Amino acid sequence: MATIMALGLTHPPSLRATPAKQGPQALDLFDLGAPSFTTFTTRDGLPDPVAVTIRTDRQGIVWAGTPHGLAWYDGKRWHPLDDPTLGGYINQLFVDDGGTLWVSGSTFGLARRVGKQWHVEGVDDGLTSRSVRRLVETTDHGKKRLWAVSPNKGLYYREHGRWHADPGNAQLPLASFLSLAQTQNLYGHERLWLATVDRGLWYREGDGRWQHFSRPGFAAGNGMAYLLATNHDGHEALWISVFNSGLWRLDEHGVRHWSVESGDLPTDVLYNMVETPVANGSYAVWASSRNGLIRIYRDRVQVYDRRYGLQSNAIRGLSAWRSPNGTYVLWAATEEGVARTIVDEGQWKTVSLMGARQTGVLSVLVDEDEQGNRRLWVGSDGEGLGLYEDHHWRYFNKAGGQLPDADVSMIVRAADPLGVATIWLGTGNGRLLRARPGPVFEPVTTPWPHEPGQRLNDTLSRHIDGHVEQWFATDASGVYRLRDGKWTAFRPKSVVGEWSVQALLAQTTAYGQSWLWATSAQGLARFDGNTWTLLGQDIGLPGGSLLGIRLIPDARGRPILWLGSTRHGIIRVDISDALHPRTLPADLPPPPDLTADGALADTHGHIYICTDSGVQRLTPDAGGYQSQVFTVRDGMVNNECNRNAQFIDGHDRFWTGTLGGLMVHDPSQMKPDRDAKPLKLIEVSVDDVPVDGEQITIPPGHHDLRVDFALLSWQHEDESRFRTWLEGFSTTPGPWTSENFREIGALPAGSYVLHIEARDHAGNLSTPILLHITVERWWWQRLWASLLFATAAALVVAGLLRWRTHALRRRQHALEQRIDARTADLNSANRQLLELSRRDALTGVFNRRWLMESLQQASSGERRGAVASLIFIDVDHFKHFNDTFGHLAGDQALRLVAAAIGRCVSAEVILARYGGEEFACLLFNKQLLEACALAEKIRAEVAHQPVTLAGVGAYPVTISVGVACRKLDSDADTETLLRQADEAQYDAKRAGRNCVRSTPREP
Repeated sequence: MATIMALGLTHPPSLRATPAKQGPQALDLFDLGAPSFTTFTTRDGLPDPVAVTIRTDRQGIVWAGTPHGLAWYDGKRWHPLDDPTLGGYINQLFVDDGGTLWVSGSTFGLARRVGKQWHVEGVDDGLTSRSVRRLVETTDHGKKRLWAVSPNKGLYYREHGRWHADPGNAQLPLASFLSLAQTQNLYGHERLWLATVDRGLWYREGDGRWQHFSRPGFAAGNGMAYLLATNHDGHEALWISVFNSGLWRLDEHGVRHWSVESGDLPTDVLYNMVETPVANGSYAVWASSRNGLIRIYRDRVQVYDRRYGLQSNAIRGLSAWRSPNGTYVLWAATEEGVARTIVDEGQWKTVSLMGARQTGVLSVLVDEDEQGNRRLWVGSDGEGLGLYEDHHWRYFNKAGGQLPDADVSMIVRAADPLGVATIWLGTGNGRLLRARPGPVFEPVTTPWPHEPGQRLNDTLSRHIDGHVEQWFATDASGVYRLRDGKWTAFRPKSVVGEWSVQALLAQTTAYGQSWLWATSAQGLARFDGNTWTLLGQDIGLPGGSLLGIRLIPDARGRPILWLGSTRHGIIRVDISDALHPRTLPADLPPPPDLTADGALADTHGHIYICTDSGVQRLTPDAGGYQSQVFTVRDGMVNNECNRNAQFIDGHDRFWTGTLGGLMVHDPSQMKPDRDAKPLKLIEVSVDDVPVDGEQITIPPGHHDLRVDFALLSWQHEDESRFRTWLEGFSTTPGPWTSENFREIGALPAGSYVLHIEARDHAGNLSTPILLHITVERWWWQRLWASLLFATAAALVVAGLLRWRTHALRRRQHALEQRIDARTADLNSANRQLLELSRRDALTGVFNRRWLMESLQQASSGERRGAVASLIFIDVDHFKHFNDTFGHLAGDQALRLVAAAIGRCVSAEVILARYGGEEFACLLFNKQLLEACALAEKIRAEVAHQPVTLAGVGAYPVTISVGVACRKLDSDADTETLLRQADEAQYDAKRAGRNCVRSTPREP
């Protein structure tokens, strides 16, 4: 985007238009913006690539139905439902008004979730059909009524815990029924509507008879798939998706139809629909289809597909869920997994995908038309110009004859020679166009050559000495001025070869002196009214290749040029004395990339910097700036911005063209997230056997306890963190990690409380879970056994007293010897129990608890201040190994890996099984290089010890190893050491596995 003329210490006499801060209504970003999708596939645990239906239950757990059963999402990963009863094709998931989750499927019919179990509905429940296509809830005399739609037997309703066949079924035609809906006052009466596959649409009013529906203009035909009733301020509508004729709507205004034939839809094959509210008081209807996610907003159709980040164009099912903080979350079941978007939320929105096949959007401008309404101009690479006004897009390109070039590199609103504000377009071949009403684009004769590489980058107008000057910056021919109908080319004496000029800026000082500034490939240029002078190292510039330019006064009002560059990020130059400009120190927060296109400031002092790796937003803070970086993770369609394609409109919205299209950032949507997310206990198991309740009792002996939990956040789940601590065993919580489970083995007898804590991406702490655990004692450790032993001893002593004094003394001595022996045995047993509590039952090495205690002792005990190295080891592809050869083979592999590690380490090294297929080695007083050498020795030893499997032979096993080293002065150092070793291990996985990676040692 061309640079709008900036202000100096006083307002210069410029004709470059600046956006008004009040007046016209802002552009409707919900209409303009596309959703930003988070996607989940089989890589995230989905058992099947195809998802058919999806629903969020009352607890916030998301369920997905596939052609082969159910899966659920714990806020971190998807898990297949291990219940063969509910196998087969899933038709629909539904949550009724009471919070009960229902599922209908091809093999089992209909089932509901009761606690953690599923109950299949059948004849005993009054349901005589094993085929249920759809569940729908209606209102009957102020109460909710649940209906089941059977394709072959009509309707069933549920009352007092039983299903009843609707008496009106006998009035229905022989047809295949698919969907049901209710309206309250459409056509003047309460109606039930029933969609059929082969006999059209039917309705009944109250308890009346079923009738076939017909209406002038309503020719939906057969193949009706879904009905959706909407009601806004008493205005009802019935939406009907039809497999072979698209989408229909019945309302008080008549019949509305969208289809492929009408040019509105990409396909006539639609599935289900949902409705979501919009912040402006309106609403949107979403439909799943074979060719994308369809949104109808203000009767306009928008389609989102793979170009917008979806994994598949085939959307099979939709559901909308209102989160506890009021945010609406839209879930989509697709044929390549599951997608999710936050409706009408998010700081970034994709506005246009123009040019995405090449290098995206090259220029952007938000201005006002002749009637004072906001409109949006978008210039692209290869696809010409887009104009959005009055809620509609229009496109102009070379193929249509409206433009001479397919590339629009510049869009600027500036005055013409008569002082009239005009839209000017520049093209990739250097052509200049003037936009006339219509719009039509009038070519303007210019003196520079029109050829590839002669991109027109910028233009501005200004009043000088009673004249209107127009200035133009080109990519290969430097700077030109048009004044009184005469063109003049300018070129500084020190320029070598072609002079590529990127952006122009006008400045008028407090003393009325006018200057022009330009950024170029050979440095900063200054025009004093007669001559352009090239400035570079002489004023302290670190490099010559400059991009955007903007004048942003500092806190003291001094005029500061903010310059974009290709290798040095943002460069600031103080031009308080224009004859002696001074480059300021590079003390800004580092940008995400050293190629920075330029800087723009909004009315609140926020500064936006576009780079090749995202957008940086600087916020003034105590004489400096706080930095926030936005990337595709925050909803951007692409991280790489295009130069000259940035703009801030009159509502402080930041627009930027990227390689993937046009994005807009709305700071009003930067709402702080202060809502604690639900923390749920998912499963507790003892020795892999699930147990119920929040009071867990563990038998005596060696038993493994596993606790799984989930933070049900609906965004940025990868930043959710968990920590636990076991009251009665430890006194402080463990480190924050991404693991949403805790494994505990071989606890001594006693009572404990497991504290589970969680925090979301915004740092909000959830309500902790307290799990009470009791480990039972052996029979001989219990009170009654001790009393029995004491009583028996007393009886023996009493009997001995009757003997002679000599015999009594001899037997008493023997008894004392036996008691001493028993005491020694008990002490030995206790020592064995203590040792077992430190050991992993499968591999015989230390367990994770002993590793964490050793680290804690190192950071706060006698070894405080010692240097510790930590080696994290993960068996590569272990899940695939288990799935292929079974868990017994997997156990054998883990024992082999543990033995191989043990052969490589000395006795003072703490070798522990960290969990699952992970091991850790803790070394004290060993530097990083020594630890890396040991890690490489371990990796090689494991790689040379294949697992021998019956019927398979030798199967190679490899490991990925991460190494970190740190001086341990506090618990924070311990947490940092764990995190760095974990990150290094992930680096090893990303590097291809079977390798060692380390992080630099921190002091």
